[in-house]
Amino acid sequence: MIRTQPMAAVAMAAVLALQPPSSSEPPPSSSSSPAPTTSSEPPPVSSKPSEPPPVSSTVPTPPSITMPPTTPAPPPPAPAPVAAGGREWTLTASRLDLGGLNFVGVVDAVVNGKVLKVLKFTTTDMKIRDLVQSAEVSPGIKLVTAARAGSTSTVNRVRLPGQGQSPPLIELFTVQLKGNLDILGIKIPVDYTAAHPPPLNVPFVTFTEVTVRNTDLIGGNLTIPGARISVVSDQAPVNRR
Repeated sequence: MIRTQPMAAVAMAAVLALQPPSSSEPPPSSSSSPAPTTSSEPPPVSSKPSEPPPVSSTVPTPPSITMPPTTPAPPPPAPAPVAAGGREWTLTASRLDLGGLNFVGVVDAVVNGKVLKVLKFTTTDMKIRDLVQSAEVSPGIKLVTAARAGSTSTVNRVRLPGQGQSPPLIELFTVQLKGNLDILGIKIPVDYTAAHPPPLNVPFVTFTEVTVRNTDLIGGNLTIPGARISVVSDQAPVNRR
């Protein structure tokens, strides 16, 4: 009797141990979502190096540049006028008066097929005392025109049809002008050429014992009193009457 009670207690304890424990909490609702799992671990680091962002394959178009309008180059300067001389001739006189004189400058003139630098004058009238003009017509032969001794030849302007009311100026193209410049009776030797043109431009001038080598005279009417024309050699003297 004494041994039976312990055995019954042991059996009762075994039965209680085999039963599941009872819980007082209500069972979880099937409609509720499970609570999210919070992790304190850092996100995994990728072992691949970071790649740069893709480069666009479209090449940007540069902005258009508007060029200013180009200015056309100026035309080349017009060539210097060339006087149609043709042949050189020489004038000698004891006195030469030039009125309304203007020294235009140094220009080109064609003489015997060659272009020479000459002096260009314009004048309104010319008075020539003891005029002698000569020009070579062939080697060693000259054509000479001489005025009567002591006479004064003149060159006056002539107005041609269609040239307006005022007659044109007389144009004189000169290779050389050599003589004495007469200023109030004072004679000053001068020798004007294209290389040594007149230093002053005066409206009226008188030369004495003058020799002028010309290539052309345009716009004037030459009057020679008692003109005598002859053909002589270079060494023959000029005969006057």
